[in-house]
Amino acid sequence: MNGAMPLPPIRTVDDLRSVLSRYGFPGDRARFEEELAAAVGTCPGDDFTSAGAVVRAYRHRVLIRNSPEIMTALEDVRGCDAG
Repeated sequence: MNGAMPLPPIRTVDDLRSVLSRYGFPGDRARFEEELAAAVGTCPGDDFTSAGAVVRAYRHRVLIRNSPEIMTALEDVRGCDAG
């Protein structure tokens, strides 16, 4: 490992909220809450698939944000676009 601080486990929506607040991209926590509320509000009472998709997407975002390899690759791509 290259010195990056490991993320705590993300097992629940509350875990994800906590991790987004500390390790997410700026604004992720607020956008997550908005998107989750919208998804839950439009879900049929017996199918929360869209809410689950929001949770998975933001879990993935925080994993990307805290992967030094992925963030370096993104910066490299941005550098190529600027030149």
